Amino acid sequence: MKRLVFLVLSALLTLLFLIAVGLDQHREWNRYQRTFFKSLEQHERRGMTGGIKQVIVSNLGRVDRCTTCHLAIDKPQLELGQEPFRSHPGDYLKWHPVEQFGCTVCHGGQGLATEVKAAHGDVPHWEEPLLRGRLVQASCAQCHHNVQEITPQAPLLAKGRALFKAKGCYGCHAIKDFGQSVSVDLAEVGSKSYLLMEADFEMMDPPHDRIRWLMTKLRNPRRLNPGVTPEHLPPGEEEVFPSAMPHFGLSEPEVEALTIYLLGLTASDPPASYVTPAKPEPTLGFNEVVTHGKAVFEKYGCAACHGIGGVGGRKNWNGGLGEEVPSLLYVKAYYGNDVESLKNLIRNGRQPVPRADPHRPQPGLYMPAWKDRISEEDLDALVAYLLSLADRLPAPAPAPGEPPPAEPTARLRRNRSASAAPPRAIN
Repeated sequence: MKRLVFLVLSALLTLLFLIAVGLDQHREWNRYQRTFFKSLEQHERRGMTGGIKQVIVSNLGRVDRCTTCHLAIDKPQLELGQEPFRSHPGDYLKWHPVEQFGCTVCHGGQGLATEVKAAHGDVPHWEEPLLRGRLVQASCAQCHHNVQEITPQAPLLAKGRALFKAKGCYGCHAIKDFGQSVSVDLAEVGSKSYLLMEADFEMMDPPHDRIRWLMTKLRNPRRLNPGVTPEHLPPGEEEVFPSAMPHFGLSEPEVEALTIYLLGLTASDPPASYVTPAKPEPTLGFNEVVTHGKAVFEKYGCAACHGIGGVGGRKNWNGGLGEEVPSLLYVKAYYGNDVESLKNLIRNGRQPVPRADPHRPQPGLYMPAWKDRISEEDLDALVAYLLSLADRLPAPAPAPGEPPPAEPTARLRRNRSASAAPPRAIN
C-alpha cells in the first residue's frame, strides 16, 4: 500500500514538473527569445544566451528585466524592425548606457515583470505606466534641470515649461518655493498618488491614470471639479464652488506639452552624479520701467486670473456665481491718484469672502499677498505697468477659450457700481 501511494505521488509530482516546464516554455518572454534567436545567423548569436536578463542599478533603486524581451535594444545591427526587436532610436544610449540607467527610470513601467501587460504597467495599482511616444520627454526633467539646454532632445518638455510661465500658473501654484500658495504645490505632481485621484476618476473616461487625469484637468478643470449648485442641495445649504482654475482654452498640442512638463515634476531624487543643474537665470536689464513691470506681471503669474495683458475675463467664484476677476485696464481710473492704496492691495492681497458656514468648502480663488515675495523695485515697476494699461486700448485679445472683455464703458460702469467702498479692481 505504501509503495502504491509512493508511486502515485511520484507520478503526480513528475506530471506537475512537466506541466511547469511546459508553461515556462510558453511564457511571452520565452516565445520572443525563440523568435529572435531563430532570426540570427550562427555568428551573430555567438555569446548570446537565453533566459531572464536583469539589470540592477543600485544608485537609482531600479531592477529592470526589460532586456529579456528587448534583446536588440543596444544592438542596431541585429534589430528586426518590429517590437520588441527594435534597437533604441537615436544615440541616447551613448550617454545613457543601460547598465548605468536601466530602462524604467526614463520609460516607466514595472521593471521586475516579465509579461508584456504587467511590464508596461498596464495593471491595477501600478502608478508608473509606460510613458509612450513623446510623453517619455517628461523623464528628462528628473536629471536635466537645465531644460532649456536640452530643447533639441526634449522640445515638448521645454514648451510645457514655457507655457506654465506664460499662462500665469505661478500665480496660484508653487514649485519648490517659487510661486504662490493659492492652490497646491506642484513640485511632485508627477508622483501624485492614484489614491488622491480616485474621486476625480469617477468624472473622467478611462484609462484612470495620472496621464489622463492631468490631460482632463488641463482641457477643462471643471470636468473634474464641477461644484454643487444650491438647487442640488438641501434648503439653506450654500453651494460648493467648482474648480477655481481658469479654462485656458488650450489646444491639444499645448495640453500635451503641459502634461509632459507636469509629469516631469516628481519626487525623484537621483544622485548628484546623474544631475545636470540648471544655470542661474540671467539678470534682465530694462530701459523702461513699464517694460520691467510687464516682466514682473508675467513672472509672478498675474495673467492666470487677470488674463494675458490684464484684460480679465476669468471666473471669480468669491464674488458670486457668474462674476469675473476684474480687468486691469481700468486700474488708472481707480488708483491713478492713490498709488499707495494700489501698492498696499498688492502687498496684502484680498482674502476669500467668508462663507456663512465656515465648515463649508471655501472658494479656491483669491488674490494672495505679495509682500514677502516681491521687492519694492519690482512693485514700483508693476504699478507703473498696470497704470499704463489704460493707454493701450483697444485691449489685447483674451486668451483662447475665455469670453471677450465687455465694452470699456460697460465694464467701468459695472465695476464702479459694485460698491461704494474702495472698488475691487484687483481680486
